[in-house]
Amino acid sequence: MTLIQGMLLKNTLAIDPSRHLESQCDIRISGDEIIEHGKNLSASPGEETIDCTGLWVVPGMIDLHTHMRDLGQKDKEDLHTGSRAAAAGGFTTVVAMANTEPPLDSGMVLSMYLQRIKDNAVIDVLPVACVTKGMKGEELTNMVELAEMGAIAFSDDGVTIQNMSVLRRAMEYVQLTGKTIISHAEDKDMVEGGVITEGIVSTRMGLQGRPAAAEAVAVARELELVRLINVPYHFTHLTTARAVELIRQAKSEGLPVTADVTPHHISLSVDAICHYDTNLKMNPPLRLELDRKALIEGLIDGTIDAIATDHAPHTRLEKSGMFAECPVGMIGLETAFAVCGHELLETLGRLKFFSLFTINPARILDLPESTIRASSPATFTVIDPKAEWVYDPTRGASRSSNSPYKNRKFTGKVVMTVNKGNRVYEDLAFKEKRLALTH
Repeated sequence: MTLIQGMLLKNTLAIDPSRHLESQCDIRISGDEIIEHGKNLSASPGEETIDCTGLWVVPGMIDLHTHMRDLGQKDKEDLHTGSRAAAAGGFTTVVAMANTEPPLDSGMVLSMYLQRIKDNAVIDVLPVACVTKGMKGEELTNMVELAEMGAIAFSDDGVTIQNMSVLRRAMEYVQLTGKTIISHAEDKDMVEGGVITEGIVSTRMGLQGRPAAAEAVAVARELELVRLINVPYHFTHLTTARAVELIRQAKSEGLPVTADVTPHHISLSVDAICHYDTNLKMNPPLRLELDRKALIEGLIDGTIDAIATDHAPHTRLEKSGMFAECPVGMIGLETAFAVCGHELLETLGRLKFFSLFTINPARILDLPESTIRASSPATFTVIDPKAEWVYDPTRGASRSSNSPYKNRKFTGKVVMTVNKGNRVYEDLAFKEKRLALTH
């Protein structure tokens, strides 16, 4: 990475949710800082000038839920390829989940992972540590030590803690760290063996179903513990209408809860699984159309606070197996903006839309809020809202290509990502145009 020595972005539309402001302006960057922000700025000698007419500049986006793999799963993804994929999607910070191999449940493993981040990541990667050792839901990890070392939150994501006594102790313990527990809420016994949402589609396809009620049951009982302990608590990748309603009610009562949803759960329903496409096998699974619409309504009314990709890379060999046997998940970092923009931008408007990727995730995890103004870090994303492109996951930055959006035509694309003054991603067509104008 090379630090930008001098850059002037001319004629941008700066969209800054932290100040609830949209403004046509020029932005001057030097080193790792935005040093000037205003209209009709003149280029300085030797300064790189980029005409951004028609382009948007937004604070660097945050992904609350990413699987960076690495350690024992480098064949799927590593911190270099995963962070490059994030940068290509406009993200300057990602929250890396704890279910690595081995899992991030001890100081030794977390220390090794933090060093891998330092050596290989091109953006900020914030590791989540396990709530319980081995993610077995039995013995708590040393949360205080892990938080002091750099764990941003705690989660046994993918392996829901079933023992409410263990979860209660975890909620009490996590208060000593000032961090948050991130919950994948599903009742394990109810979903055991299920591969897609229970209903007409699962019956027709001869696949064992996972009842939507399993999510609502888990959300309801965890909310009761939040009510008892009164500790901030985050529900990740909600998928069902009933869970959204439970969170809505909890918030109306003043409980300190937040929630996110994924791009694939707001854009796809179980009806999309018609040809046993293993890239559509998710955890939690794609739900009914009424659930998909309820998630969008939750984003509109503020019940749901953020969008998180749940980027889950797997090898082509793994995903080429039988639907019932193959691993769950899809990659999603490079398509998140385009997918969500198609579904939500017109309805939400730009400021509310980008708050789901910027200030809201920052507030959930108590991170600094990025902004576009003088004396702030040069951490931002440049977007061409009218760019038309076709997604080819085999040509992306991720090591894996398991995406159901292959060959999908999108409108709206990230063209440049800058993190702390380092240009960590630039779209090839945008770069060629920039260099042609420069010379």
